[in-house]
Amino acid sequence: VFEEGVKTWSNTLVGYFVGKRIPLKIVKENLEKKWRKWGSTQVIAGVDGNFLFRFSNNTSCDLVLSNGPWEVWGAYLALRCCEEGMSLCKESFSSIPVWVKLTNVPAELWTRAGLSYIPSALGVPL
Repeated sequence: VFEEGVKTWSNTLVGYFVGKRIPLKIVKENLEKKWRKWGSTQVIAGVDGNFLFRFSNNTSCDLVLSNGPWEVWGAYLALRCCEEGMSLCKESFSSIPVWVKLTNVPAELWTRAGLSYIPSALGVPL
């Protein structure tokens, strides 16, 4: 039974909107439209303002995670992968990814090491 549940939720992201509660209908309309190009998405209302986003495949799930940030009604969506045994409450989000736009970066820092060094001042770069 447990393994069936793990398989069912394997291509799922869990998320919530930072600082704002947004109705399920609005979330569905906005994000299904934005993510349609990567396949079908099922949006499910979770507990405590959380949402579950189930994708048709793992590639779609990865594309949504890597192409953020996502916003609806001016509120940004904090996302993470659904993992075995995880809690679906907001407190389970111990950290969230932050997208940083780098401008005027000197050419000497356009290396893997250089581009990792700059955002390391904010935390652990992905």
